[in-house]
Amino acid sequence: MSVGWLAASFLCFFFVVTTTAAAQAPAGPPVCESGLRWIVNAGSLQHSQADFSLDLQKKYFDSACTFLVIGDNPSEDYRDWTAVKTRTATSLATVETAAADASTTAVLYDPEGWDMTPPEEQKDPAGAACRAGSVVHGHNKILIVTPAIDLIRVIDPASRENRFEAFAGTHLAGDIAKCADVYEIQAQGTETDTGAYRKFVEAEARQARAANPHVVVLAGISTNPTGQQVSGKEVFEAVQSVRGSVDGFWLTVPGGGKFCPSCGAPQPKVAVDMLQRLDSK
Repeated sequence: MSVGWLAASFLCFFFVVTTTAAAQAPAGPPVCESGLRWIVNAGSLQHSQADFSLDLQKKYFDSACTFLVIGDNPSEDYRDWTAVKTRTATSLATVETAAADASTTAVLYDPEGWDMTPPEEQKDPAGAACRAGSVVHGHNKILIVTPAIDLIRVIDPASRENRFEAFAGTHLAGDIAKCADVYEIQAQGTETDTGAYRKFVEAEARQARAANPHVVVLAGISTNPTGQQVSGKEVFEAVQSVRGSVDGFWLTVPGGGKFCPSCGAPQPKVAVDMLQRLDSK
């Protein structure tokens, strides 16, 4: 057996192994040079156009800085956007389907204390997130994980602490961030109390980045969190309080339905007011 043949065989083996590994490497979020990152829902935006014009939506969200959550039949209004097309999965059973969707680049795994997330995933959301990471990264896509605060009732049902403090005490942010490309802090329930919002977001962000210095950290904001009435000014102040601690925000404009049955009517004018206040800074 010649030395030349051995060298050629080694080079061939090295090429196959390295190119296969590269093909399976996580894509990672695209570079965002223009400012804040966002997660927004195309369905919510579509239903908000009477108060939140499509031109204004494009101004704020039509960029690689935005993860645009789409459904099975996204509106034509959003199909040509340069935003990162994203599918939601509320269970590991739906993660594989979302990851295999050729039209999308990211999967948002959203474990919550509802019947759409199996009990075993509610009890161990970090383990479930890491299993989701294996699936999503196997498709060379971005994994976003957005664990709900109500999971604390399943993880620690005997806790008598404030649910946000109790959630931070679980260190789930760090355990999940190890396996995620993007970690979102569902802090919107505290946004009317800027001090509480800042305290929770900063604690979660520290945990996430200590575990994974490369993770993108976002914080949740809402125009009507679980039906609370909030103003654009209040949401803006919450945003400003953590601008130095996070990379961006998940802006929700909920309108009831199975994903937020207690949210009441959508309030897109609150989102517009908040965004215009950001523009003035």
